[in-house]
Amino acid sequence: MRLSASPGPRRWWALLALLAPLGVIGCGGGTGTVSGTVYYDGKPLKGGNVTFVCAGKPSISTKINEDGTFQTEPVSAGDVKICVETETLNPAGKRTNMAYQPPAGQKNPAGSSTTGAADMAKRYVRIPPIYSDPNSTPLTYTVKRGSQTHEIKLDPVSGEGGKKP
Repeated sequence: MRLSASPGPRRWWALLALLAPLGVIGCGGGTGTVSGTVYYDGKPLKGGNVTFVCAGKPSISTKINEDGTFQTEPVSAGDVKICVETETLNPAGKRTNMAYQPPAGQKNPAGSSTTGAADMAKRYVRIPPIYSDPNSTPLTYTVKRGSQTHEIKLDPVSGEGGKKP
């Protein structure tokens, strides 16, 4: 019987074979941040939210600024589906007196909104509902480690599989 202090090459290959599948589970390793502009029918979208959906990992949502730009928090690297929604700005049926107003001379805290009905109506654009559902969105992207730019282009579609009317 031979005793050795170091494992043989077969053991290393066996260990590698066991660990290799872990590299392909979920969205991949590491994180990246994504920034860019959301366009609808060739024009920057003036508001709403973008969500990066990665199977088995937390989704990351961020707001769309009035100039159409967005910037995410760290997103798991790998393939994602992208959802875009604008209904949070739809003034129809919303109680507009619910917007937070800071006391006189105070700044608005991060994450709260002073958006009133007039501002919401100005920024709201109805987009096809397929873009807001992770099961129907045609938008996909591969997030890489580090910072990257990705332009999101939405077409006016009929809602049937992303085909133009």
